[in-house]
Amino acid sequence: MLDDRRRRSVPAAELVRNFAHWREVGSHEPVMVTHHGRETHVFIGLDRFRTMTVGDDGAVAPDRTFELAARMHQGLILCRADLTIDYVNGVALAMARRWDRRLEDQSLWDAFPELAGTLTEAHIRHSLASGEASAADIPSPFRGDVWLHVQTFPFAGGVGLLLRDITADMQRHRLADVKSAILKAMGVHGGVGYVRVSMRGFIDVVNDSFCAMVGLTADRLSDVPVADLVALPARPHFREQMERVLRGEGDMRFATQLLTNDGSLAPIDAAIARLHGIYGTEGAVIVITPTNAA
Repeated sequence: MLDDRRRRSVPAAELVRNFAHWREVGSHEPVMVTHHGRETHVFIGLDRFRTMTVGDDGAVAPDRTFELAARMHQGLILCRADLTIDYVNGVALAMARRWDRRLEDQSLWDAFPELAGTLTEAHIRHSLASGEASAADIPSPFRGDVWLHVQTFPFAGGVGLLLRDITADMQRHRLADVKSAILKAMGVHGGVGYVRVSMRGFIDVVNDSFCAMVGLTADRLSDVPVADLVALPARPHFREQMERVLRGEGDMRFATQLLTNDGSLAPIDAAIARLHGIYGTEGAVIVITPTNAA
């Protein structure tokens, strides 16, 4: 272990100019090589380096790389330059449905024929040829309805692959697209009002159809208690229904009346559904149609 308090350092350019001097120094102690003031390499004599890799009992210190890889939550495959597999961790074996196989020293294409001819192969060969890391999101070649984020990178003269299951993220994004399309369709329909409220029952978001029903703009409705837009005699029942939904007692549908900006009452059918978030209930969504709608 290097002692940070006593180590010597030398700029890379100075090391090149006076290599003989620093070679002598490096044979006795480690020298930190700097580039623009930042330490980037260690210059050390070969005998001293070999001593560092040997334990107190004279045995060669074990390589802890694979021990670390075995504890990763991502799939890892390490290959030599000829794409012979050096190591596959358990996560990668599980992703590829090869739990009980030993794949070391096999060709990558023999061990994982599903990768041949795919975008992943192109990224692997690019990283080998260029020395650049690369990444892509792909449908899993091993399982249906699964998406993987695949990273390729140069490693020890060969190439490494990191595999991460991103199915949940992809599904969330797809569901978000469905939600957006539903809201657009409601806007085109023109007869379906949409209101999103907070846990306290205050309006967060409304669509144009709801604004037209009550005769107020979205700015005027923002942060207004939604119950205040319900006809006075119907408010207690409305508040009770909404509180039950927010408590998780189930979604509700009922008829009520909205109080419009011109003072008239608009009979409606309302449905309230709890809005689930990462940390539990985050409010509710209310969908409204006029009672006389076809």
